[in-house]
Amino acid sequence: MAKGFIISAPKSGEGKTLVTLGILKLFTKKGLKVQPFKVGPDFIDPKWHAYASKRSSYNLDLFSMGKERLKALFYYKAKEADFAIVEGVMGLFDGKYSSFDVAKLLRIPVVLVVDTFGVAESLPYMVKGFSEKVKKAGLPFYLFLNRVSSEKHLLRLERALKKYPIAGYLFRKKEYELPSRHLGLFLPEHVKEAEEVLSIIAEELEKSFDISLFETLDFSGFDDLPLPSFFPEIPFKRIGLAFDEAFNFYYPHLLEEFKRKAEVVFFSPLRDRSLPSEAEALFFGGGYPELFAEILMKNKSLLRDIKDFFEEGRPLYAECGGLIYLSKGLYWEDRFYPMAGIFPFEIRKKGLTLGYRKIVLCERHPFFNGLKSFFAHEFHYSDIIAFDEKVDLKRIFKVYTQDGKKFFEGFRYKNALATYTHFLAKA
Repeated sequence: MAKGFIISAPKSGEGKTLVTLGILKLFTKKGLKVQPFKVGPDFIDPKWHAYASKRSSYNLDLFSMGKERLKALFYYKAKEADFAIVEGVMGLFDGKYSSFDVAKLLRIPVVLVVDTFGVAESLPYMVKGFSEKVKKAGLPFYLFLNRVSSEKHLLRLERALKKYPIAGYLFRKKEYELPSRHLGLFLPEHVKEAEEVLSIIAEELEKSFDISLFETLDFSGFDDLPLPSFFPEIPFKRIGLAFDEAFNFYYPHLLEEFKRKAEVVFFSPLRDRSLPSEAEALFFGGGYPELFAEILMKNKSLLRDIKDFFEEGRPLYAECGGLIYLSKGLYWEDRFYPMAGIFPFEIRKKGLTLGYRKIVLCERHPFFNGLKSFFAHEFHYSDIIAFDEKVDLKRIFKVYTQDGKKFFEGFRYKNALATYTHFLAKA
């Protein structure tokens, strides 16, 4: 049975992702089976988890999964591992569906990563509140000291924090940093130093991280929970799914369920010149089409194939980056890039749109097979412009936000459906 803990912090930017990756790399290096998880909807951090641990990382999202499905997914995936390590989101107590809520539900210890740069004897007064609330919930509490300035600084911190168990520490070094951009970290395949950085951190953690603190903390009582379902039954036998550097935002638990319910054939909009044969439907996930816009634009034979597929009335479904790809084109960095031209609008760069969504379908679509409602998440830096009002474009999603707003989205044109939302789970 697996052991495990959640890695959180007082706020974003304290270094919990870097610490999580270093621990995953260290445990994997030691030959341990370590199963990573990420609290909330996030495509990028789990890709780094998978890179460090050589195992798929699964999202744990209370909003869309609810308590029972979240527990079932966690314990089903964790039971074959030596350790299950959960990376939190934002600060430990932040949000309606916080990392602390997940820790309490799963009954796992909390490791609080604190950025110690520029602080020493003041730190216990901040830590005290976190420790008391965690211990009141009956959970073990540990500290991880990040960005320690020197050996002398470490001694001061250890003296000041002697009431609290310290799981480990990292010194402040420039070479520990990973580059980021507007959606978060770069993907690991885009960072040539990724392996070197994670190996260096793992070497440091081998000296400073006390794994023995967690070796006796087993999960219990959840061995027989079945794998939960999040997606409706799929009415297609064979689905073509866009997957490459431009389109790779797919939640692992959903992709695995997809594969259990249909034959999934991957194709690359960047490299393939034609669609997979005998595909009954196409799925375009999110990603970074704006970074590969010129290559996508020049692959005209595949764009023609997709347009023909659409004109034949066969189903297409596109999320976020997929919506961009199926539009008339994208304005990016002072240039216009023509795309598939299925949807009668263009895309431009804009500020961040972010939030949970509850979606009610106003009419049936083949991809959702009679599903009436589902939970989703929106996260993008682009917007739709230049609608062609002559085209009979329907909006078949009635969208409810967490702050009480309602609007219509889910653009349907014939049998093609595109949305800025990312499907999380059936309601």
